[in-house]
Amino acid sequence: MARILRAQILLVSNSCTTPWADMIESSGSEPGGEVVRLLLRCHQLEKELAASAGLSVDEFHCLIQLYFHAPCCVKTLRERLGVSPTRASRLLHSLELRGHLTRSLALDDKRREQLALTATGVAVAQSLLQSSASSSSQLVLAPPADFQQIHLLSQSPED
Repeated sequence: MARILRAQILLVSNSCTTPWADMIESSGSEPGGEVVRLLLRCHQLEKELAASAGLSVDEFHCLIQLYFHAPCCVKTLRERLGVSPTRASRLLHSLELRGHLTRSLALDDKRREQLALTATGVAVAQSLLQSSASSSSQLVLAPPADFQQIHLLSQSPED
């Protein structure tokens, strides 16, 4: 169980130093191993999708957030992404240089910037979402057996 928790912590912190194959194989016989394998595979698919568009995972997240929530201000986007102001600034600058993002002054408050995707940014986001749908359908069609166990464990016994 400690190995599973360590794998989940490493996955969440994005500081995973163990190769994917080793981590996936080492979680196989442990309780919850199916869930860990699914989480690791989802993370790997996310990295592959981002790389297919020449983006980092953070840039991918930023692009998708803007696709669903634009126009929005930098502060709102930063809060949705859970990144620092400095990191948000770098992500936005990178997407702007690639032609995926536009900035304009907010109509109601000239001190704020409004962020929106360009036509190119929308096209990239749509392409990534389409690729994501086909990749994720493989994962959804064969859910891990541990999902039922997790559901049962999450229910509190009635007194």
